[in-house]
Amino acid sequence: MLDRMSEYRRERVQERLGQLRAHQTAETVRHILEFNRTPAELKKELDRFVIGQEQGKKTIATAIAFHYRRLSKALQNTLTRDRGDMESALRRTRTPKANILLIGPTGCGKTYSGESASRLVGVPFLVEDLTKFSEVGYVGQNTSDILADLLIAADGNPHIAQMGIVYLDELDKLAAEPGTYKDVSGRGVQKGLLRMAEGVENTVEVGRERVTVSTRHVLFIAGGVFEKLEHVVTRRMARNHLKGEWRGFLLTDDLVELGMERQLMGRFPVRVVYDPLSTHDLKKIMTASEDSPLKAYTHDLKAWGIDLVVTDEALEEVARRAEEEGTGARGLTGILHRILLEDMFRLPGSFQGEFTVDLATVRERLS
Repeated sequence: MLDRMSEYRRERVQERLGQLRAHQTAETVRHILEFNRTPAELKKELDRFVIGQEQGKKTIATAIAFHYRRLSKALQNTLTRDRGDMESALRRTRTPKANILLIGPTGCGKTYSGESASRLVGVPFLVEDLTKFSEVGYVGQNTSDILADLLIAADGNPHIAQMGIVYLDELDKLAAEPGTYKDVSGRGVQKGLLRMAEGVENTVEVGRERVTVSTRHVLFIAGGVFEKLEHVVTRRMARNHLKGEWRGFLLTDDLVELGMERQLMGRFPVRVVYDPLSTHDLKKIMTASEDSPLKAYTHDLKAWGIDLVVTDEALEEVARRAEEEGTGARGLTGILHRILLEDMFRLPGSFQGEFTVDLATVRERLS
């Protein structure tokens, strides 16, 4: 009897999971088919989460709005001809796409911008750290694994996978360095990414199954620090007697000089340089962003009846320390944790009411 019930429950769970996946698939397709947000609307939503980086948010909002609007219209037309056959519609649909390259220091909001935008569209979002990849035949993952990860992000549905967004993090770490091991494997990975970014059909082995995943409609966003890029651009500007902000003079040749493959860079025509976050930006992230780490700690303590209050001077000091550490917005969580750890440990259950963190407390805890 127990075995029969166990088997019955397993079948019910599998049935329910199947229904859930079908519902998620239908929701994602509906989001894309009905997508009609303007770049300005997307930018306004991004402002709720990403502080500063006005040009970056405008660029991402515009690229994503046009990409999914084009895909929406093309799919609507093709689905009508193919009588609702999504697989056939996706295969027949042809739309130009403009992959995005984001350049800027760590913790400045590059990845977070892409992730926030994907939530607004309602499509799978995958972050791949390119430092773990290598050319086939070398130690490490190869680029075909990105497709398997994309399939997982789409709950195993290849139709949904090929309408998602892939963020390629640390792209600059693949830059070729003559005479080193990375010169070989880094170039190989770049060539592997080239095929993927331009849009090809690939076969992914999932257990005993082979699943076809196309990257024709996948939007790729690549991010990297490219530390020497400003020097390369300004040096070229000086040679050619050009004046102005270096960001406006960035060319593919500059990225190639740093070791990037020209063809790969050609697949990322939309480029934007992010600014380092200032003390003002970091302070505003804590007070204005809807995903603020300070708001998270405040909410957590509120559950214990503790009302956390951080003075303006204390916030300024936290932001200043985060800027000094050079880890951008990511550093805020670690700094706040160091400041609040003792209080988070001892106050729940023994104290209720308003609890204030002032400048003296911050300096003492961070000394």
